[in-house]
Amino acid sequence: MEFVTIRLGGPRLVFPEHNRVRVPFTLPSPAAVVQPLLQSFRFVNHDDDKHIQDVQVRLVPFFNAGASTTQGEIEVETTFRDVGGILITGDLVEMEIVVLLVGM
Repeated sequence: MEFVTIRLGGPRLVFPEHNRVRVPFTLPSPAAVVQPLLQSFRFVNHDDDKHIQDVQVRLVPFFNAGASTTQGEIEVETTFRDVGGILITGDLVEMEIVVLLVGM
């Protein structure tokens, strides 16, 4: 098994209310499949008037061992809403997402 840690975001880095990004990765040795695991998640809302009700983090691996046994991408998609179902302004929200990618 191979393990790779991928970090996205961090302190003072803001996200829009709906965000999808692909992050490339390289495994240290060949693998047949990869599985992403949410290792940690930090969410800071700087708007005191908004109360977050729904936060979603979706992880989708893009890995084809037939094309490359060591390289691929992980798509990280985030969405969040307040109690009333209203999308929150992205410049008021910080996120840090850490993904543990397991290659087998």
